[in-house]
Amino acid sequence: MLWLIGSWKIALLSLLVSNITASPLHVQIVLSHFSRSTDDLGPSESFVHRQLRTTTDVICSDNVAFIHGGLHLQVTHHLFPRLPRHNLRAASKLVKEFAAEQGIEYYEFGFVSGNGEVLGVLKQVADQARIIGMVAREEIRNLDKGH
Repeated sequence: MLWLIGSWKIALLSLLVSNITASPLHVQIVLSHFSRSTDDLGPSESFVHRQLRTTTDVICSDNVAFIHGGLHLQVTHHLFPRLPRHNLRAASKLVKEFAAEQGIEYYEFGFVSGNGEVLGVLKQVADQARIIGMVAREEIRNLDKGH
């Protein structure tokens, strides 16, 4: 559809602007979700505990919080998805207090350490995929040998 815009320069500029504009939110969502476990612990795990275990907040200053639309407070957003974003910060403080009272860890980190967490998880997934590939290759060798 970009070719309908006119010149290739305007199409390229439109593509770049649209991607650059969305990138902070994309990075924030990756940081908030990819570093946490998604294991299903079954019906014994409460909704609140699951949300606190599977998501994290990204610490950022008030000066850039508007870029994230309040979604840097992902834990509270998951607990109260329809809560207006201007109320998320106050609600987040209440959720942190509740988590501390219940002995549940409330995960939050900054941009740099969050990226480190995500890269660590991606490495674990890559290591698991490598092991699966090794097992698959060995199974194929065994089939070729007639075992």
